[in-house]
Amino acid sequence: MGNPFKAMIFGYLLPLGSAAVVVFIPDYDRNSIPWTIAILAILLILPILLSIRFPTNRKKAYILTLTYQLYASTFFFTFPLLKVLNGHLVIQILLIGIFVIIYFLARIDQRTEVPIVFPDSDKVKWMAYPYYVIPFLLAILGVGGNISATRILFDYFGATTMMPYFTTIIYLFSCWLLFLFSSLAYKSHVKEGYLEK
Repeated sequence: MGNPFKAMIFGYLLPLGSAAVVVFIPDYDRNSIPWTIAILAILLILPILLSIRFPTNRKKAYILTLTYQLYASTFFFTFPLLKVLNGHLVIQILLIGIFVIIYFLARIDQRTEVPIVFPDSDKVKWMAYPYYVIPFLLAILGVGGNISATRILFDYFGATTMMPYFTTIIYLFSCWLLFLFSSLAYKSHVKEGYLEK
């Protein structure tokens, strides 16, 4: 990484872009705006707090902030499904819980002899194969993002059926990305000691 500070500054485009994309999916929901603002506000003050925590290593603070920017970007993509399930608080909490658990599962997996993501040897865990197939499968199920095909499906099955379907695909992809980012962060920051170099 060339300049961690510049990378962190440009990194704010990731959560901002994600938040902007999902704000109107499926519809504008003013209840989600305070949560979006709160997350972005935390990200803004995070480098200050981390700089206080690591006064002699601001580079570490900037890199950690960039890591949390990636996590926030993926979390925003859970919002469409959460908005579709408005009024079903238990299911919403369950979905958020699953998302958080995936973060820890990735870190636990990185402690195994042959992790799913970024193994240190030529060995490949059998679970790695379905993991890397997931985004292609989700792309197929999501008709490859084809707008015309999506409109046809909405016209035929109706928004009541298709909106939960497509927002679930977005949610699953966000979980897949979180597992990837969490694995990458653990491998580089902890196993390879990147932050200590």
